Amino acid sequence: MRVLVTGATGFVGRAISFALLRHGHGVLAFVRDPEKARDLLSAGAAIARGDMWQPDTYVPLVAEVDAVIHAAQIVTKGRFSRVKIVEMHVSDAQMTAAVAGACADQGKAFIYTSGALTHAKYGGEWIEETATARPCLLAHGHAEREAELLEMHRDRGLKAMIVSPGFVYGPGGFLLTTAKMLQRGRYRMIGRGDNFWSLVHVDDVGEAFALALERGRPGECYFLADEHPMLRRDFINAVAAGLGVPPVGNAPAWLMKLLAGPALVEALTSSFRVRADKAHRELGWTPRYESFAAALPDLLPQFRSEGSSG
Repeated sequence: MRVLVTGATGFVGRAISFALLRHGHGVLAFVRDPEKARDLLSAGAAIARGDMWQPDTYVPLVAEVDAVIHAAQIVTKGRFSRVKIVEMHVSDAQMTAAVAGACADQGKAFIYTSGALTHAKYGGEWIEETATARPCLLAHGHAEREAELLEMHRDRGLKAMIVSPGFVYGPGGFLLTTAKMLQRGRYRMIGRGDNFWSLVHVDDVGEAFALALERGRPGECYFLADEHPMLRRDFINAVAAGLGVPPVGNAPAWLMKLLAGPALVEALTSSFRVRADKAHRELGWTPRYESFAAALPDLLPQFRSEGSSG
């Protein structure tokens, strides 16, 4: 199949694109900056340039493909203010509605990238896809899009699927930023760090999307995570120990809310323990990394290199 991947140069979108190419699919990578897509171009992807705020740059592309995987998201830097959060949700709402509508009209499959923070208010309880969404503020948009897409599946026959990873880590993204801060002695644990995170390596996420395209059932949601959720403090301290730096100190949540924004602090201190049994059963998904502990030795060399050069 030929697949339009939105946000193809993002942390998750890039992994999805390369997984699709490994599976023999054609990739039309929708990006803002083609310079950041040179590796995708070299691997065989076609590149389309555009912007989330400009539907005329991406809606016509749906006619050129068999399916769409929507992984685009506005990059937010600095404090997560209310204005930035609204902008993030509105841009995703606009793009999702436009592309999903085109897919419904043309009979194309549409796979939406969500996240386990849509179920961030269950504490330490294990949850599956049938659980009612209880999103933190940052994930309200994802929860709303999921409900809209499932309604479009019921009412308009949209071949919609939702793939919802836990905390995605890998050689980049949030974890790389964290490793750099740890090596500079600038990282502090927000609160006690006693909330659970379900974890999944970014390459395993990419593989799951390729399998969802090939084997997934329209109208379904698939959680992605390994079977070994970690307390946030244990996760961070494992990275610190691997890097050879001391365990981190704590910072009060009220102070970090002032510095980073209440929404980000809420997301980081939320618990989510999701089961991926459905992805294993229906997609045949088996993560390469069965746990974060298994993946960490492969990640540390890059983190040390980035930390010494950045």
